[in-house]
This record gives sequence, C-alpha cells and structure tokens, in this order.
Amino acid sequence: MARITEPDLILPALYAIYKQPGITTGELIVELRSIFNPTGKDAEILQGRNDDKFSQIVRNLVSHHTLDQRLQYTILGASGTTNATHKLTKKGLEFLEENISSLESLLSNSLGYAETIGGVTEIVKSQEAGKKVVIFDENIFISEGRKKSVTTQVYERSKILRDRAIEHYTRDGVLACAACGFDFNKTYGEVGRGYIEIHHQKPVYQYDEVDFSRLVTEALKDLIPLCANCHRIVHRKKGYALSIQELVDILASKKRDERIG
Repeated sequence: MARITEPDLILPALYAIYKQPGITTGELIVELRSIFNPTGKDAEILQGRNDDKFSQIVRNLVSHHTLDQRLQYTILGASGTTNATHKLTKKGLEFLEENISSLESLLSNSLGYAETIGGVTEIVKSQEAGKKVVIFDENIFISEGRKKSVTTQVYERSKILRDRAIEHYTRDGVLACAACGFDFNKTYGEVGRGYIEIHHQKPVYQYDEVDFSRLVTEALKDLIPLCANCHRIVHRKKGYALSIQELVDILASKKRDERIG
C-alpha cells in the first residue's frame, strides 16, 4: 500500500495555499486530505492522538520548514501552531504555475490514493528533469467550463485520445457502454450517435519526447467507454474508482435479485 512522504505534499500544498491565501495549517490538512483521500496506514489514528499518520506528515512539512525556509516557496506566520498561516512567495507561485495544469488534470481524474501520489511524483520528476509531462484529462468534455482551466495542449491531446477511443470501440455503428450496454444512439436517435464518456482506468501521461501516435495506441487498452450513469458510479466513492469488472458484477447481481424477487 502506498505511503505518502513530505516531498509528495509540496506541490499539492502550494496549490491549496494558492486557492486559499492565508490558509492555516489545520485548514491545509483538511484541504490536502480532500485531494489525496488517504487510505491504509496513512489513515490510521496515532496512538494517544486524534491525528492520523497523514495529518502528522502534513504537520511535519510545516514544522520542518520545508516550504518556507528550505525552499522559500511560502511565508509562514505564527510558526508551530495549528493556526499558522501560509502564503505563497513569488518563487512558490512560479513553481506552481509551471505545474498547475498537469496537477489539475491529474486531480480531475478522481484517482485512488496510490495513483494520486504516483501522479504527483511524475509531475515533479519531469519538472526537475527539465521535461514537460501532459496528463490527459478524462473530464474535459464532461465538466462544464473545464476547458478554461487546462492548457490548449492538454485539451487538444485529450480530445484526440477520446476520439480515437470512440472510433476504436464503435463496432458496426454501435457504441455501447462497456458495463451496462446502454447505447445513446439507440435511445436518443441521431442526436446520440457517437456519444459516450471515456473512462481512464489508469492515468495517461505523455512526456514531450514520447511519440504521440504510439502513446495513443498503447493507451487505448486502458480506456473504457461508459454511459454517464456508470461513469459516475465508478467514481462515486472518493479516492477509489470501481473496476469495470466490479461494476459489471454489481449490475449482474442486481438483475439476479430482480429475477428472484
């Protein structure tokens, strides 16, 4: 089971401070918890404390002065207390702006704890190596206004990936949900032709030096067409996405219960 470290928290912490300048350490813990949704040992309560291990690591990030003194990304007020306030420095804002598009694309995909930690690591590693990484966003064409918060590159490549997936899964003119079989064209007629949502079973990354056509071909095996209802159910539990097989089993079980009833 994945465990989080202080370095994993740096970029998401800057993002939380950017969204809420003057955020306290207590509020920062709450915000980072909502981003990562810790599970496993990191969600275990410390003996004799109200904190879990995740909260303690966030507190360590502050008490070790990683953001304010070592990296000079933030200005820390009332040091050492839960009410300590955090604001970005110019240096911290510049570092965040270099990575914010990739981070927001990652977070929009509603991944599990281990996948979110791994995604943040990929973003930071690429930045440190002087490379650019594009993280494809499965929700660009679902969430209203989402295009405005991603770069043109992320939008265009995500659209190509989605279009290729739709082409790949259309068989004899039929494009159906992989879980329940719902066909928008069959139900709604011409207005529903070619429409489906595309679920990413795992994050799709691309470094600039990686051939895009080859990446799309490889990524297709991890993309699944789902109707809107099934897609929402897959992501309903925050921090954990149902596998397609789990969803298929749930639907089959429900049908058996209905027949018996």
